[in-house]
Amino acid sequence: MAVKNHLATQGAKAMEDVPDDLLNDLQRRVKKHTLENTVYFDAEGAKKALAMHPLPAYFLDFETITFAVPIWAGTQPYEQLPFQFSLHYLPAADQELQHTEFLDLTGEDPTRPFAEALVESCGHEGPIFVYNKGFEVARIKDLIRHLRDDAELVKSLAAIKERLVDLKPIAQDNFYHPGQKGSWSIKSLLDTMVPLLSYKDLEGVQDGGSAQRAYLTAVAQLKGGATTPNGIDDQRRQLLNYCKLDTFAMVAIRERLLHVNTHDIKTT
Repeated sequence: MAVKNHLATQGAKAMEDVPDDLLNDLQRRVKKHTLENTVYFDAEGAKKALAMHPLPAYFLDFETITFAVPIWAGTQPYEQLPFQFSLHYLPAADQELQHTEFLDLTGEDPTRPFAEALVESCGHEGPIFVYNKGFEVARIKDLIRHLRDDAELVKSLAAIKERLVDLKPIAQDNFYHPGQKGSWSIKSLLDTMVPLLSYKDLEGVQDGGSAQRAYLTAVAQLKGGATTPNGIDDQRRQLLNYCKLDTFAMVAIRERLLHVNTHDIKTT
């Protein structure tokens, strides 16, 4: 509120016009490194935070669909219903990265097959990294609510929820690049920390909104009998590539947090 009042009453037009004493620690860091055009990286802080969640580790991301008017029994208006996940698994630093995925384009309620595939893929131990943990936590809680009559499945989903580790605050506490422009979205972080990987290189689906549109298009095409390469196959490929990049991005960000050399990161 103090910052807003200052902007409204003092006519501040640039970052340097805002006094440091009105900013919190994170805002001061953003201001400092933006004005200096330098990269902030706390190598020891990053290593210490990640050491609390050692390998083997998983990297998980969900995609969801919402309907204003529910089409499946037991669901609610605008409920975010997961129909896809990507999961990368890193057994050890010197072992090969593995990948599994799930995508339901049948147009039927994906809740149970999604949950069963998730339980089968996540194993029984090891941290499961996500980016912005609240989203996956809420979706797993919804799955538990929908499947509450299946005690074993509920127990397994609850165990997965307890293993979730949010990579976002680890990155936010220990890294900042002026190219992020104050954003810690995974896309902004990837563009600055691992510029060789970019969502802009994806065909078609590049964000959650376009993923929902691709889902609806694919389901409509499937029900209409479309099987051509320009039909459901394109939507399926785009969805799988997008979700896979979400989890591979977390693998790459974790690796950079452990081994980044700020001299290798360009600021302009």
